Amino acid sequence: MAKNVEGFFAAGFARGEDRGELPLNLLIVADDVDPLLYDYYRPERFPPIDLILSCGDLKQWYLSYLMSTFNAPLYYVRGNHDTSYVDNPPDGGENIHGKIVNYRGIRIMGFEGSQVYTREAVQYTEREMYWTYQFMRFQIWRHRGVDIVLTHSPPEGIHDMDNVTHKGFRVFNHIIKKHRPKYHIHGHTHLNYGRNQERVTRVEDTYVINAYGFYILNFEKGPEGSGRYQTPR
Repeated sequence: MAKNVEGFFAAGFARGEDRGELPLNLLIVADDVDPLLYDYYRPERFPPIDLILSCGDLKQWYLSYLMSTFNAPLYYVRGNHDTSYVDNPPDGGENIHGKIVNYRGIRIMGFEGSQVYTREAVQYTEREMYWTYQFMRFQIWRHRGVDIVLTHSPPEGIHDMDNVTHKGFRVFNHIIKKHRPKYHIHGHTHLNYGRNQERVTRVEDTYVINAYGFYILNFEKGPEGSGRYQTPR
């Protein structure tokens, strides 16, 4: 990774450039501690960050470190391996599983966990995840929709895999079709698994984004204006 650092950020970034009240820069993370954010972190390589979103399977200390480093709040959902969050949640972050939060006008809805594959993990059957969504429908109505769906697992057939551990949830496809969020952001399926996997896939009006490592998303410009800042593949 060290050999790629300078080339990856060779042009640098003028902090505060073209930044108004909107668009917002979202740092989305999942599954892996990226050296560009930790061992080789240099602030001049990154744009200002307004909000951090974690899709899970990251240690608590790392999320607290990111909040301190970027001076930004954190919303997160737990990954299937995040059982220790029950007794020791990330300090200062907010778990948004099963609810909708509003950050500066952006409505964000969260779902934790993966499909059931073992007894000791944060996991749900398809039916359990469906009812989690059903219990949230009043919140969606009250907030008049949703802009970002934050999950650990991907939707079924989009960025998922043909095994029960990494299979996506069908109900997430329903949410995309019915509620048309601007973004569906997930983790769980690592981009270094050796598959020719897409980072971003557009499904009608929704961008489905794999947050593996890190990805900086300009909320208004979308992936077309954001692709420079992400874990190199």
